[in-house]
Amino acid sequence: MCNQFTLPNYAQIRQYLQEDLALPLSDYREDFASKDIFPGQQAPVLLYDQDKLQLVDKKWGYPSPVDKKLLFNARIERFYESKPSIWDDSFKRQRCLIVCQSFFEYGSDRIKKANGRYYRQQYRFSNKEQPLTLLAGIYEQDHFSMVTTKPNSTMASIHQRMPLVVEPSELRRWLFQNFTALIDRSQIELDVSKVEK
Repeated sequence: MCNQFTLPNYAQIRQYLQEDLALPLSDYREDFASKDIFPGQQAPVLLYDQDKLQLVDKKWGYPSPVDKKLLFNARIERFYESKPSIWDDSFKRQRCLIVCQSFFEYGSDRIKKANGRYYRQQYRFSNKEQPLTLLAGIYEQDHFSMVTTKPNSTMASIHQRMPLVVEPSELRRWLFQNFTALIDRSQIELDVSKVEK
């Protein structure tokens, strides 16, 4: 379950979207620095409105209807199940993009330290072919969630799920069209490195 990503600074996002990809982007209200984002924190996500992409601040995680926990990852397969879920309307009409430098995941294996304590190795991932990484997201009012799918070959040995990475050529499909073709991310190439403690 992905619970951390690195937000690029505003200049990097503008460079990537406006200059590298030639996409229309509305001006954001203020500059911001790069930082790590965790569930429960606010971050700008990309929405399409008034013929332009816009960065809009939202909090990472939907409030659970059952308890006070935040639901910050949404399985894309859930949309195709017959049982209703809190994600359904968002998948239909309220899709967004999360722009990041990298995202993080912990491996499932426990590793023993010299002092006898155990830890799980953390890994950093990014899109191998792009300077920044676009991740599929959904939103509801002031909240967003990261969309996950089955892991590709890079991720499979580390974790049983992965964020749904969106290539620039797939941006319109994720935001506006039928997104079934995006479920399989086996062709996405990711850079991966261990996070040293």
